[in-house]
Amino acid sequence: MVNPIPEKVVNFNLYDEGEKMIGITGEVTLPNFEAMSETISGAGIAGEYESPTPGHFSSMEIEIPYRTVNGRSTKLMTPTAKTIILRGSQQINDSSAGTIEYQPVKITMKVVPKNLNLGTMGVGQPSETANTLEIMYIKIVIDGEEVLEYDKLNFIYVVDGQDILKKVRDQI
Repeated sequence: MVNPIPEKVVNFNLYDEGEKMIGITGEVTLPNFEAMSETISGAGIAGEYESPTPGHFSSMEIEIPYRTVNGRSTKLMTPTAKTIILRGSQQINDSSAGTIEYQPVKITMKVVPKNLNLGTMGVGQPSETANTLEIMYIKIVIDGEEVLEYDKLNFIYVVDGQDILKKVRDQI
């Protein structure tokens, strides 16, 4: 593919400790990587700027919505770390060949429970129950290639094969 155009997620499944989760709604809110930073100002600087600390991110969470209140949502509230895995298929337009291709995406996360919103009860309506989970570890693999790995507690931050925190780990 010379100029692949990523188009959309065709479909996905969510797994909790290897067991397929059925009954979640059509989308899962993925985490936001917001770098922790410090405002830098002082002599020799014309104003101020934000200096991000590489490999240090604010709290990251994933939200898993369900159609109704169910045992899966309450099970995720046990106060222990769990592994959840998102497996999806992404559609790619191969503009050079004029074809549609598909690539797998796998997002593995180690999470701890943060919130359970039971939602609402209404006749003939979904409850819109949702789990919010704190992400302690995440690895993203696209088309068999590891593109990102982040482990807050083990000081690991790897982007496209580059170990960003290796020097810091070696120094401390």
